[in-house]
Formats: sequence, C-alpha cells, structure tokens
Amino acid sequence: MSDTKQEVKNHRKNSMILFDDSTIEAEMLLMPKELQEPYRWLKNYIRDECSRDVGVFLPRAKELGITIDVTNWVRVLKGRWKRDADGNELVSPYISATNLLNAITAMREQVRVELLQGGIPFFETSIFHTIRRFIEKKMRKDRVNRFGPIVGPTGLQKSASYNELSLRSPLIKHFESSDNGNLTDFIMTWARKCGASKHATSSEARRTIFEGMMPVNGQIKCAIIDNMQDMIRKDKRLIAVGKSLEIQPAYQFVRRVQDETKCAIIWSLTPESEDQMFDTKSIYLEQFIGRAGGRDGILRLPNNNPKDDLIQIATGLGMKDARSNAELLRNIERKPGRIRYFFDILQDAKDAADDDGEKLTAYYVQAALDERTEPEPSRRAV
Repeated sequence: MSDTKQEVKNHRKNSMILFDDSTIEAEMLLMPKELQEPYRWLKNYIRDECSRDVGVFLPRAKELGITIDVTNWVRVLKGRWKRDADGNELVSPYISATNLLNAITAMREQVRVELLQGGIPFFETSIFHTIRRFIEKKMRKDRVNRFGPIVGPTGLQKSASYNELSLRSPLIKHFESSDNGNLTDFIMTWARKCGASKHATSSEARRTIFEGMMPVNGQIKCAIIDNMQDMIRKDKRLIAVGKSLEIQPAYQFVRRVQDETKCAIIWSLTPESEDQMFDTKSIYLEQFIGRAGGRDGILRLPNNNPKDDLIQIATGLGMKDARSNAELLRNIERKPGRIRYFFDILQDAKDAADDDGEKLTAYYVQAALDERTEPEPSRRAV
C-alpha cells in the first residue's frame, strides 16, 4: 500500500467511532483504572442499545442532566479522552475523570432501573449458581480445560442464566446456534456479539471473533453457545458412506477459535442431544470431551428445579404462603414447560389477586392452575 493510501486509511479510521471489542479494550487501557470498566460499559451500551448512534444516546444522557456536549462525547468514544487527534497525550483530559465517571454511573443506574420496571426480576436460584460456578471455573487463568458442555432439559432456566451472566460481564458472549445450522450465519451472529457491524464481510466477521475473544488484561473470555447440536451438518452424501459426523465445519471453527485465543467455550445442550453430538462415531468425542476433561467434565443439570428454588421464586413474586404450599408449586413445575409454565401460572395468579385487591396466595395459584386444566370429556350413559 502506498504512503498516500495508508494516510487516507488512517484518516478514515481516526474519523470513525469503532465498536468492536478489541478496539474498545485497547482504548480503555489508555484510561485510569477506575474508568476502564465504565468506559467499556458505555461503548457496549451505545453499540448494543443505541444502534452505534451517538445521536440516539445524547438525548438519554441529557434527560439525566448530563451536560457533556456532543463534541466531547465523540472524543471520548474515539478513545481520545486525554489525547489529541494525532494520538498525543494532553496535559488535561477533555472531561475530568470524576465528571466522566459520574456521567457513566448515572447512565448505568438509569438502565438498571428501566430493566426492572414492569419486568420480572431475575432470581438467583441454585440452578443459576451451579451454572455460574461451572462457567467461572472454566474462565480461570490456571485452567487447562476451558471447554465445558452443559446438559439440561428445556425450561430449566439455562438460557435465562446465560443471559444474566452475559449482562453482568462483557467477557461472556451468549448466543444461539443458527436455526438452520448455517456456518455463515453462525459466524456472523458470534461476530456481532464481539462488535462487528451487521454489514461486515465474512472475513471481517472472522477477524472480529478472533480479535474479540483474545484475553484482555489477562482475563479469559467465554462464548456460551446455546443449542450447539443445531450446528451438526447432515450431508446425505456423507451419510451414504457412513461419515455423517466426520466433517463438521462449525465445530472445527469453534476449535480453532479456542486454540488461537485460549477462550472458554460452553456448549449448552438438551439431554437427547448429548448422544447425537458425542457418540462413538464422532471424531468430536475425543476432541471435545477430551477438552472438557472427560465425560465427568460435563455439567449435568437436574430434570427439575429444586423445591427451594420454587419457593424462592414464588416468594419473590409475592406469594405469602409459598413454603407451606411447596408441593403445589412442585406439581406445577413438573408439568411440560417446567419453569416457564411455572412462571406463567404464578403471573396469572398474581394478576387475579391484584384485580381483587388481595395478596397472592395458594388459593389464586390453584385457581389459575384449574383454569388451565382441561376438563375430562363427559361419558355418555350407555
């Protein structure tokens, strides 16, 4: 590339706000320690919640009484909090560290309040903490095996737990497998979680993943891939020669990402999918079960939420007699749909209690359950 072309490229880069993870992490390391994580949150928020548009973000900041002008916000978001356009360090930053920290803290608090308004709070059940401990263990710097399958039935709070962990830590990326097993869609979904533009090319998306999953400040990152069994490639030509599981591009890509970035990889599966993915005919039995530390390295969740979890959730939703009606709660959760069905019944019960101006009790829960129960067909007398 000629010097002139390189200068043009550098100018364009300097005039843009970049939102990929590797750029954000490089920029935040130029800031004081107390501003680094808040800065990362700020850029992730504008990227994910404001469509990368400072014009969308600015009115939200002004509503909170934040008076930083657009010019200084743009400087900050370009990584120029204390640097000029040529990258030279200034004697004083454009915005004091205290003012910038206060502004970001106010935004975070407002976002937290908005998330709680009109929504169900997240309940830290024993299932959640089991998943959290497993993932945190895989993300430790001293771990040799950073791959971990999590096996549990549908409706057990798995995805909700992954979402909560990814909200709490930008080091954790949670996303679904492609519904059609398409490798291109899979890579683009992962890349967008690492900050790639929706208009990124395939090569740009791959680069964003490899750069975005590298450790930062020595901290290991983690990708949680939901329903990874959906990425199994079913090629009729391969099946005809008995090699249906031997060439799996998505798994090869995941393996390469982990090898090059040393990130943690979590595969979330349903019990019926485990044999499909890790049977004796699959080369991935050795590759990935070995990376997990053997079959004992698979986290197997129970078929149902423990009773104390159900009591905790019901109490959190306002049910005053939850503990004394634990068996009723358990019977609800054991129906098809598990915890999702459980939440639905309790929400119906709470709505009915609120309409009556009463507290939520087992009476309303049983009534909501009875409304869902189909009456048995009457038998005509012979």
